[in-house]
Amino acid sequence: MDAADLSVGSADEGHHAPSADPLWSGSLYLNFAARDGVLGGFVRFARHPTRKQTEALICVYLPGGGIGINLIYDVFEQPDERTTRAGAAAFVCVDPLKHCRVTFDGELFVFTDPALVAGALRPDAPKMPGRRVRFELDAIGIHPPFFYPGYKKVEEGPNHHPRAPFGFTRKLKRMIRRPAEILSALNMRQARHYEQSMIVRGSVVIDGEPLDFDGTGHRDHSWGPRDWMPSERWRWLTGEVDGMAFNAMYLTIAGSHVTNGYVWKDGRFASVDQLRLESTFDDTGLGARTLSAELTAGGVTYAITGETLMNVPLPIVGDHFFTIYNVGRTRYRCGDRTGWGVAEFVERLDP
Repeated sequence: MDAADLSVGSADEGHHAPSADPLWSGSLYLNFAARDGVLGGFVRFARHPTRKQTEALICVYLPGGGIGINLIYDVFEQPDERTTRAGAAAFVCVDPLKHCRVTFDGELFVFTDPALVAGALRPDAPKMPGRRVRFELDAIGIHPPFFYPGYKKVEEGPNHHPRAPFGFTRKLKRMIRRPAEILSALNMRQARHYEQSMIVRGSVVIDGEPLDFDGTGHRDHSWGPRDWMPSERWRWLTGEVDGMAFNAMYLTIAGSHVTNGYVWKDGRFASVDQLRLESTFDDTGLGARTLSAELTAGGVTYAITGETLMNVPLPIVGDHFFTIYNVGRTRYRCGDRTGWGVAEFVERLDP
């Protein structure tokens, strides 16, 4: 990719013309965490031209524990270039590359045990108890968007919980599928993707009770072919700790291992040149419990630890594969700095 292709411009904040690739999609994501840790959550909006559909996943960490979550579907067409809407949820670009707004006014289904979420998001699942939630959150970038340039290939993938040895059938499935996975991974190189650390402020109303929101967050915007099949495992970390922000990705895809990310500190960017990550796991063996990361960026190594307080497991089911996507609400520490963020742990379970 040419250097000129690595810039992010205001036009990138609008909707993008889809290609003929049936796996093309456009995605807008924001996570948010109150500074006191009481409130938080994440949203993801995705446009799928092949399905002629827009979807929004809304998740709020509720005061007192548990989550409210809903998956909403709507038409593909949108009201304008800077708005992505699905039902009662909307993601609006207010000022390109600087300011976005997320709103929602509707019912979220409540789970005291997020492990039950995966089954409840099925279209045929029985209706769960709900709470009325309304929020309007303004997210202001603390730095310009960081475009993910070339990934750095590494020798080993991230550590993972020990699993039973692969049987012959699963090994055969993987061997047969590997050429298609490699082709799909190469095809996804044409996709574009940028990230931005945010200050998030606004209000959240739960069953009529208003709560002010003041915190941090992180957004990403991607568009192009997206295929979950080749991704065997990934770790995606993002957080802000007293004015320092970081993002790190560790991915195993089509048999190769790559890393990426950045550190923002003292008003300056630095790409992650080296990433070391060790994790312990929750009772499922799929989500994080604790993690210890070393991010080397701009010649400086940052030691970051994290404690994941809650994992929300989301199933991804495709043609002949099954993956669990855990979104972990995580408290981070780097030296004397503390803050909140996310630790996403993805594991393909079949094949």
